Amino acid sequence: MTPTTSKTFVRIGAGLIFLMLLFWLISALESVSTMILVSFFMAYILNPLVTGLENRGIGRSAASLFVLLLVLAIVLGLVLLIAPAIFAELAQFSRRAPRYFARLQDLADSLVKVLQLDVPQDWNEFILLIFDRIKQSLPKITYTAGTLLSSLFSSTISALSVLLKVALTPIITYYVLESFENTIKGAVDLIPPYTREPIVRKFQEIDAVIAAFVRGQLTIAIIMAGLYSLGFLIIGIDMPIVLGLFSGLLFVVPYLGTLVGIIGGSIMAFVKFGDFLHVAYVLLWIGAVQTFESYFLTPKIVGKAIGLNPVVYIIVIIVGANLFGFVGMLVAIPVAAVSRVLLISAIDVYRNSYLYKETEDKSEL
Repeated sequence: MTPTTSKTFVRIGAGLIFLMLLFWLISALESVSTMILVSFFMAYILNPLVTGLENRGIGRSAASLFVLLLVLAIVLGLVLLIAPAIFAELAQFSRRAPRYFARLQDLADSLVKVLQLDVPQDWNEFILLIFDRIKQSLPKITYTAGTLLSSLFSSTISALSVLLKVALTPIITYYVLESFENTIKGAVDLIPPYTREPIVRKFQEIDAVIAAFVRGQLTIAIIMAGLYSLGFLIIGIDMPIVLGLFSGLLFVVPYLGTLVGIIGGSIMAFVKFGDFLHVAYVLLWIGAVQTFESYFLTPKIVGKAIGLNPVVYIIVIIVGANLFGFVGMLVAIPVAAVSRVLLISAIDVYRNSYLYKETEDKSEL
């Protein structure tokens, strides 16, 4: 083994040990590291705006403060604008809910008769069945109630801790945003000079992929929320804004928002109108919006920077959900896109290595 090869293996080993220690530290300090990671994520999203203002002659500190306050003002304004409509929709739905539940009960009774299921025939029998189940479960209920009461104090402390983290996150974001460029320069300076240029170039490719996905997906989710809400409002189902916003914003996880819109919209259409025609209207609208997103929004906003096949989208989302739950669904696509960049780089290195060229030369003889 040559000295150069030995140094390469030592550097790779040191890098892997550093990553393992970093992941361990993040998991060990989960509550603090989550707040810091959220702050870094917000700073990463807002950095282009701050850099643009800085290029116009505004100081980095003033630009960071202005952008952060502007975003907070926009979020607060949207909340104040949308919240009254959401509360009004919830109030209307609560008044109509008994009638909707009665309609669902009629549907359930029809399904029971068709499927010939063994269920209680009247409410008295149903109530006796419930009381019998409660009696059997009473020890477990008592234990659960005692556990909940004993954890009430700790839950209060946890709630206060969450509020403190929410209040501290914008402050940390400001300081991260202010020193964002210096932090990047410091990290680049730690890379050995002889290999700095190719590594920086590769990180620029990764940054382009992540930026295309994160910023593009947020933009698409906001547009989808507006389109879903508009369609549900025209169709006339209950809670159109609530359901539309929820379905659209969940589109940050590809296909999850569409699934929620299909299920929630179909249920709302059926319980209000009692027919499948309005359910078809909901499905047609969601299909039209999904087609518009697939063939226009995503190509225009995200482009081909991600470079993943739709089948790969679905597979990596399922794998991410199985491994890390909802957080895994959120990060599955960008992680897969970054892995694709690294895999292409690894293939290029292999093709230029003696392993590939030597085999090729032998075949030519």
